[in-house]
Amino acid sequence: MRQDVDQYFSVLIRQKLNLCLSEGWVYGQLKQEFALEQDELEELARRLGFRKGWNPGLKDLLEYQWSKDQETVRTLERIRGKSLVPKPPQRTNRNPSHQKSKHAETSSEQNQKKSKNALQRSLKQLHALTGLGTVKSTVQELVNIAKVSQMQAKVGIKSPAITRHLVFTGNPGTGKTTVARLLGKIYQHLGVVSKGHFVEVDRSDLVAEYVGQTAPKTTKVIESALGGVLFIDEAYALVPDGRRDVFGQEAINTLLKRMEDCRDDLVVVVAGYKAEMSHFIDSNPGLKSRFSRTIHFEDYAPSELADIFKASCEQHGYLLSDKTLESMRHLIRQFDSQIGELGNGRFVRNIFDRCVAMQCNRLAAFTKPTKNDLRTFLPADIPTHEQLAKSLL
Repeated sequence: MRQDVDQYFSVLIRQKLNLCLSEGWVYGQLKQEFALEQDELEELARRLGFRKGWNPGLKDLLEYQWSKDQETVRTLERIRGKSLVPKPPQRTNRNPSHQKSKHAETSSEQNQKKSKNALQRSLKQLHALTGLGTVKSTVQELVNIAKVSQMQAKVGIKSPAITRHLVFTGNPGTGKTTVARLLGKIYQHLGVVSKGHFVEVDRSDLVAEYVGQTAPKTTKVIESALGGVLFIDEAYALVPDGRRDVFGQEAINTLLKRMEDCRDDLVVVVAGYKAEMSHFIDSNPGLKSRFSRTIHFEDYAPSELADIFKASCEQHGYLLSDKTLESMRHLIRQFDSQIGELGNGRFVRNIFDRCVAMQCNRLAAFTKPTKNDLRTFLPADIPTHEQLAKSLL
């Protein structure tokens, strides 16, 4: 937060407490005096005690509070006969227009640097995911296309229109949702979309119960995703096999129109099993033209699932020896042919939960377990093939 903004904020907080005003009054007075930047709005939200950060809902709330508190302050000023609004700090630069221009230039450079750093962090998160080699290279290609398109625009070259909407295919638990969420952030930092948020829906969120209600329901969902990524899981449920579905078709028609209207600030990702998604895309020429790129998520190899298990242990603060990890690798290899139907990454989460339960059963007999006892998985805590198969059934 700039020094003069910070100083004025402190003065306004004192006056807010003195006059029993709301947080919206502080925001409104700052907004009148300064062009607040995104990072300053985030810091303002934090200092005012809003844990979820700056968002449109918070802005609306503060604007409403400010309008009410302005009336209160005007009434108090009439009663007391003097101004109660503290003056902003004096600007030391004798040429305000030069200061503003210089600050805008510096601010623009800072924002570009922040976006670049944030992009690198998001890409690092993507590449840190276990496996998914083909997926990572395809996303990197999408990033490169967006970068070059921006370079072309800067020098007046019209780049070809390339659809950014995607089809994700693969079994459950292969990382489709995780990658789509990261893609929203990556596209935000590239300037492709304005917000980068992620909205996940399925058929029940788009289709209504009665004729005429589906289009408004679908439109509302799409509007909530503008500026980010709309992720439609099991999208083929909108086109059931063997029967005509007017509700699903209405949702698709609405989606196609809004995708065209909002193509500059919306990315739609449809996801599901490979064969079913192929049938879904082929069911409508509009879908085929808008979803021209498919990314397939392969099932994880047993060694990759073991790495995911190890990462889960580290994330939750558990320790495991090489011997314990080898027992886990041996267990996963026994389910090699069933990994897809068992849910890939979800299969590992089930194993992890089972290990926690078995460790608790073992430790329950301890009178005074040590800290290491409480956070260490032993080979005895790894279920056998029979035990795990029974719990999965």
